[in-house]
Amino acid sequence: MRLRTEAITSETLLQRRRGDTPIQTTVWILTIVLVVIPLLPLLYASIRDVPLYVKGGHFTLSGYRQLFDDPLFWTSVRNSIFFAAIAAVVAVSGGATFAILCTRTNLPYRRALSVLIVLPILLPPLGIVLGWVSVYGGFGYITIALRDAHLPVLSLSSVPGMGVLAGCLALPLAFLICRASLQSADVRLEEAARSAGASPLSVLRAVTLPQLRPALVNSAILVVILGFENVGIPLIVGTYNHVSLLAGYLYQTWSNSFVPDPTTVSSGATLLLAAVALLMLGRQQAMRGQERFVGIARPNASAEPLDLGRWRRPCFALVAAFVSVAVLVPTIGLAISANVTVFTPRFAPWTVGSLDNWRSLTASGTLFASLTHSLLIALIGGLATTLLVAVATLVGHRSRFALRHTEGVMLSLPRSVPGIAIGLAVFWTFLLVNPPGGYLRNSIWGVGIALCIHGVTLAYLVILASLSRIGTQLDAASRSLGASWWQTSTKIVLAQLRPALVAAFILLFVSLFNDYEPALFLVTPNSQIMGVTILHTYAKGLTGPVAALALVQVGITAVALACGAAVYTRIARVRT
Repeated sequence: MRLRTEAITSETLLQRRRGDTPIQTTVWILTIVLVVIPLLPLLYASIRDVPLYVKGGHFTLSGYRQLFDDPLFWTSVRNSIFFAAIAAVVAVSGGATFAILCTRTNLPYRRALSVLIVLPILLPPLGIVLGWVSVYGGFGYITIALRDAHLPVLSLSSVPGMGVLAGCLALPLAFLICRASLQSADVRLEEAARSAGASPLSVLRAVTLPQLRPALVNSAILVVILGFENVGIPLIVGTYNHVSLLAGYLYQTWSNSFVPDPTTVSSGATLLLAAVALLMLGRQQAMRGQERFVGIARPNASAEPLDLGRWRRPCFALVAAFVSVAVLVPTIGLAISANVTVFTPRFAPWTVGSLDNWRSLTASGTLFASLTHSLLIALIGGLATTLLVAVATLVGHRSRFALRHTEGVMLSLPRSVPGIAIGLAVFWTFLLVNPPGGYLRNSIWGVGIALCIHGVTLAYLVILASLSRIGTQLDAASRSLGASWWQTSTKIVLAQLRPALVAAFILLFVSLFNDYEPALFLVTPNSQIMGVTILHTYAKGLTGPVAALALVQVGITAVALACGAAVYTRIARVRT
């Protein structure tokens, strides 16, 4: 009887495992279709002499030759390298310094400052860029005031000025990476150095910085990658001085030509993709020996912070100045620009106040439609992507699926692919796969698919971080009682992942609502979104309505983050 029961149980488990396989296979295939397959038409389009929507044609490298023969292409490449290098220096040096001050020292109000430092990556990038232009641009409020006072001014529309702007926007990323490294490092090494009589500066130089070396390399390469794929800064800031970067060059080559050259643009996107892939490979090689910088003892969170002494107030002023200059002042400038006819120190803002910019938002069907489309994509796309990524993460890390090890690689891929390359890849895929490509290419849902693909990795990292802290005991108990993988995943694992799912959805909502690079080649007059509309409207010289629209974007983002934080806190409190 016992042998028969065991045989029935084994047979039931085998049947349920076979029943799970189609679900896991479907999720795996869907991941490939959304993440990997669209890149193939892009590579194919770069080696054809005619566009993919034209029959016939043959293989050619003329697109690459045309790029290499264009002096403007090489100028854009040199500018991009210089731009990315400056951004990396500003972001890494500032991020590491602020991380050390907020994590290892007795800096006043360091917890509040840690929150304020990361604001630039939570707010809409185009909104912050427009805020910088309103106060630091060629005709910006502070720029004119400094010129009137005969003081030197760094041109924001030059490559160094654009690099500083990009570095300030990427500094929070370096700050988070360095802070995470410091929080997991062995602080007892620093205590030992202090007990031996070393000064705080010597401890930082001899102990803390060597432990930070992997984080510094990691953040530097990531900032360089972001610099190469940046589109908004060159299109908004660089246009004034006719400064072109590589990603902006590709977009302008497509959009400014009377007859677009798909082969050349696809070749350029492929080269950009290859450059980013090489940087990611270099990052992996550089991070290979990071174990050398890990301490032997366990971290001690209650360690005594380093005493800054008389440097406490100057260091606090330094961090507060960055927050003010990089975030608060541009946001205030953006808010004033949206409510005046002209923003200049030669006129008091209250003397030129006007609500015309806000009236134009409701009067213009394009501006209002772009807001509606962005909200729909962020809400529906964020929810669908969160659910898909959650199940795909479970397939990759909590299943016995034969190809489970490839799932994590595919989910990590989209964030290493430039957004402009994803958009062009999806554009070609829609042309080749029709139906449903024709419908998707002319609707907001095609734009939403490209944006969701770009945001997959963000949701994956959030969910994976929480999944790694959940034990497998309940999974094993559920399976031993005869539950299938799908039942265990939905009723046990996903229930424990509820706070992470909320966090992933909120971050995806913000990302989809503010993202625009993958949509540059996909938007049509009937599928405009906020980011692309801001770029197009700004190019027409309508700075006031653009400022109003960007301010709406900032406001909705702030509300979404606040609501998400409240819901996350409530769910986490209920769980505990």
